[in-house]
Amino acid sequence: MIPFGRTDASPPDRLAIVMLPLVGAGIGAASGASGMLVARWAAEPWPALVAFAAAVLLSGAIHIDGFLDCCDGVLASAPPQRRLEILKDPRHGTYAVVGMVVLALFWVAALQRIAPAHLVLALAFSGALARLAAVPLLRLFRYAYAASVSRDADTPAEFAGFAVLTLGTALLAAAISPSALLLVPAAFVLAAAIAWGCSRRLGDVVTGDVYGAAIVLVEVALLVAIGGVPWR
Repeated sequence: MIPFGRTDASPPDRLAIVMLPLVGAGIGAASGASGMLVARWAAEPWPALVAFAAAVLLSGAIHIDGFLDCCDGVLASAPPQRRLEILKDPRHGTYAVVGMVVLALFWVAALQRIAPAHLVLALAFSGALARLAAVPLLRLFRYAYAASVSRDADTPAEFAGFAVLTLGTALLAAAISPSALLLVPAAFVLAAAIAWGCSRRLGDVVTGDVYGAAIVLVEVALLVAIGGVPWR
């Protein structure tokens, strides 16, 4: 896992981030398995609640922390520099508390709409794709706490890894439903839109917290969408 929320002093490592979707798929599959297991003995909302709790615990809430920091910093009525200072503050304020409540409600409600038998595939897909969609953000936006982020041409390993993971994510989408394939490009667009909106509030830069917020918001949006698609 890449601790986006707490490594703002240096730019994230690109190759590690390219591999991050594998971590997301593993966390998602394990979380879905926990919810599916609970569904054998308990009805909703318990499978959804357990799957949600497992996703938070297994990830160390690392991307959620970035989301909460962005709630406080990006939404603050303050100049861009002050917003950046708020992002670095480990304490969470009112915006973060409200944001977490709303996020959790949408997250659990989305999980309840997914059949327990589908949780493993759905969460593996959403976990992988949400993180994969954050990879291009390194090139699209300027990092706040470093003089520059390396924008050299991708190495063959980075390019190959990104291509293979994109293909693998598309295959997971196809296993859900042909219509779920549309979620792959939609996730990249949504992640870029979230990062762009945050960058406008932060003086045309982004931080690790922004990456974390993008991952969390895209993942929840994917779960909401998956609950509405017809499964195979």
